Amino acid sequence: MGLLSGLGRSADPPSPERLRTPVHAAGAVLWRPAERGGRAGAGAGIEVALVHRPKYDDWSLPKGKVESGEHAAAAAVREVGEETGFACALGRELGVQSYAVGERLKLVRYWAAEARGGRFTANREVDRIAWLSPDDAGTLMSYGRDVQLLVSLTSRPHATAPVIVLRHCGAVARTSHRDGDADRPLTAAGRLQAAALGDILAAYGPAAVLSSPSLRCLESVDPYCRRAGVAVEVVPALSEEGHADRPDAAGELLKVLVAQSAPVIICTHRPVLPSLLRSVGRAGQPGRDPNELLLPGEFLALHTAAGVVVAADRHAPYPTER
Repeated sequence: MGLLSGLGRSADPPSPERLRTPVHAAGAVLWRPAERGGRAGAGAGIEVALVHRPKYDDWSLPKGKVESGEHAAAAAVREVGEETGFACALGRELGVQSYAVGERLKLVRYWAAEARGGRFTANREVDRIAWLSPDDAGTLMSYGRDVQLLVSLTSRPHATAPVIVLRHCGAVARTSHRDGDADRPLTAAGRLQAAALGDILAAYGPAAVLSSPSLRCLESVDPYCRRAGVAVEVVPALSEEGHADRPDAAGELLKVLVAQSAPVIICTHRPVLPSLLRSVGRAGQPGRDPNELLLPGEFLALHTAAGVVVAADRHAPYPTER
């Protein structure tokens, strides 16, 4: 039996009275290279983790509720760690599940996640873990909805490196700042956004950091740099002034970084974004405001493999419409 073997087992859709304030949760398809090379076909060479929950006597993917003020990406990494004992780095987002739990609608966001070491220890919620080929995992899964996430994982490269393009967080307005534009700091709200970004960006694993020399960009990546223990590399071409002098330089840099397919965070400004993203074919990313590719503090995670962008996810350090 293959990946689609469990898709027929689905729950009835929730009735309208159940569609109250939803419960938000996050999880991941945790994968690692197969110890013996794995089987041929979709997902060849990898194993994925399923957890057994004695309370429900089911086999499912690691997941759990998002805590108050927590971003779903950070929650996915935390829940994987709590349920499996493994650290992980997120890859591309795989989709959102919705189903009824009692009288509540539950929304669960899932990512691909590469295991980065750890060891399982049985706990109150999970008493067993199984590392299986995607086909075998699809057969064992208790819920048909989970099988589609395996299909999403194996339909495109599972091993990706994030090239993250970040627009700096909320900054003091130009009109209210007397010093030079490059010295404009973040607002109080912007500093809170930057602090939240430190946890969210860490979910993608260690990454180099490149930034415009402008203070608002440096302050935006500082919490992540402190947490990850990395130094920021200042790149004048990512500044508004540098972009005005050399409009193609930032885009050429991004093309090189994508070709290298190594984890990196790039912090820049709104005027730089169109040409920057156009260089890798992402200028048409949908946004809530057609004039804003990214809002302050938002980032686009470009998931790269073999030197090309295979997927892109957009995230913000505050609640957004999805």
